[in-house]
Amino acid sequence: MIGVGKIKQYSNVLDKPLSKGKQEVSSSAFAFLFSELVQYNQTQVDNIAELERRLEDAGYAVGARVLELLCHRDKGNRRETRLLGILSFVHSTVWKVLFGKVADSLEKGTEHEDEYMISEKELLVNRFISIPKDMGTFNCGAFVAGIVRGVLDGAGFPAVVTAHFVPMEGQHRPRTTILIKFGEEVLRREARLAVPCDIIGSLFDFCVCSSEHGNFNDLVKAIIATPVDVKYTISLHPNSFDLGQDELS
Repeated sequence: MIGVGKIKQYSNVLDKPLSKGKQEVSSSAFAFLFSELVQYNQTQVDNIAELERRLEDAGYAVGARVLELLCHRDKGNRRETRLLGILSFVHSTVWKVLFGKVADSLEKGTEHEDEYMISEKELLVNRFISIPKDMGTFNCGAFVAGIVRGVLDGAGFPAVVTAHFVPMEGQHRPRTTILIKFGEEVLRREARLAVPCDIIGSLFDFCVCSSEHGNFNDLVKAIIATPVDVKYTISLHPNSFDLGQDELS
């Protein structure tokens, strides 16, 4: 029959190619499964903070696996190395895979340089949740915060990630904000990677014009001649000059 071919058989499930088809899960099925997850963990703790921590830990495991899958499927086993790149990856790619859409907003904190916020008006894990009064400000968004932390940690961007309710004017339900606070080492690395283009141009010209690598002092003078307010390192290799590569390992 035309259009019908043999289906390739795989002896090992690990040999099967990853499907790029549209994958969806029933909202009702997810709500039931997530409800069971919350109720089980609720029986294992004595306070709200501990319950949110357990949900975050569960989400962390999901985030680590999501990152591994997406890097393998969409990025050829490569990962983001810049701060804005990984934030955009979480805000768009990860969110779309998990929730079928990009997040409502991605904002930078106004008071602290190391804080960023991903906001969602109706986060899926909070959409059908009714919180008893005795549970106070319990936020199931802790599960999503754990997913985000798992992705960031796996990509080499350690951060403290928490979920918060933010009241909205004219809205009965508050929006959920995922607050990301990056570690100091992430900001230091970002500063070292933010080398101005003119310095990179000086390095490139030096390496091209001096096939025998010339005098290293000439390279240093070329860099010092261009004022810069960020710190960076230079490692001299037999065949090239690398800036800040030790920070990426």
